[in-house]
Amino acid sequence: MSMLTPRGMGGQYKITGKLYPRMTRRRRRMPVVIAIVVGLVVLATAGWGVYHFTSDDGGTAAACPSPTASAPPPTQAAPLPEPKAITVNVYNATKRTGLAKTVAEALKTRGFTIGKVTNDPLNAPIAATAEIRHGFPGATPAKVVAAQVAGATDKEDQRTDGSVDLAIGDAWTDLATPEAAAAILAPPPPPPPSQTPGC
Repeated sequence: MSMLTPRGMGGQYKITGKLYPRMTRRRRRMPVVIAIVVGLVVLATAGWGVYHFTSDDGGTAAACPSPTASAPPPTQAAPLPEPKAITVNVYNATKRTGLAKTVAEALKTRGFTIGKVTNDPLNAPIAATAEIRHGFPGATPAKVVAAQVAGATDKEDQRTDGSVDLAIGDAWTDLATPEAAAAILAPPPPPPPSQTPGC
């Protein structure tokens, strides 16, 4: 065995010239596999975080509409009829003579159509300022008549037309001022825009 023969080769390989046999060592693959697994875990975590925060931002944007977005118009209440379209029967339920005629003339100057003017046919005492009587079709016109009398009570009967009775009671003083009646009949202000919590 030559002195230039590496140990362990048993003389199988001989070195001639400048050529040496290459010694191949078994590579360690475990560290490489661990590094690849760690990298995949890091990438998966980062992707989940991006998706999570992106979906939260989208949900918040959907729940919180832009302040510049136009809100749906508020529901409009049914318009009140004009006084000239309302027939009012004026009845006197008190012992004061001529009161029904006086009140009927005052209502006429405010544009109401006057029907019957006489003593109360029900002949029942009324402690309030007046009693507004009407059927179901006259529910809305009755609101206009009731606005003319402070403290009047409301009573619905079985009539099928839109006429309204104003029966003057013992607490009667006078009609409400036109300004006070107009304030009662004025539509309510629109509600403030709703704000979603967290926006």
